[in-house]
Amino acid sequence: MFRIGSIFIPVTDLTRSLEWYQAYFHVFEIGRWEGGIGFHFPDGATQLGLIEAQTAFSTTFSDRTGQEHVSFNIVCDEIESIHDTFERDGLKPSRLQDFGGMRCFDVLDPDGNVISLTSESVDSPFHRDQVQQAQLKGQKK
Repeated sequence: MFRIGSIFIPVTDLTRSLEWYQAYFHVFEIGRWEGGIGFHFPDGATQLGLIEAQTAFSTTFSDRTGQEHVSFNIVCDEIESIHDTFERDGLKPSRLQDFGGMRCFDVLDPDGNVISLTSESVDSPFHRDQVQQAQLKGQKK
């Protein structure tokens, strides 16, 4: 069986990033190693690792048409409230967008990494309940 274990984000100041991710994403520290810290979210199995890098590294890429994409997103509940918090705190989140069942926005972490936040409607095939149903069907085969 396979699943995503961790997402690693390059940062240039581990202490500053630790405080920022704890404040805005409510992550809990799992452990530290030379040049890195691992976290878990309050809900979900995927872990987050911050790795101290010499220089910033982009968390985005361009597809073959030139459109920018993020390498990962963070699913959240109450996306409007989270967007408002980021705005209130001066983090300049992008406009909250609606893509037919998915709402999302981006915000930059202290190193300029694009962090995409998303919320799926319950009838979206990408909502966690729908994915769990698909996983159960796949296990019965």
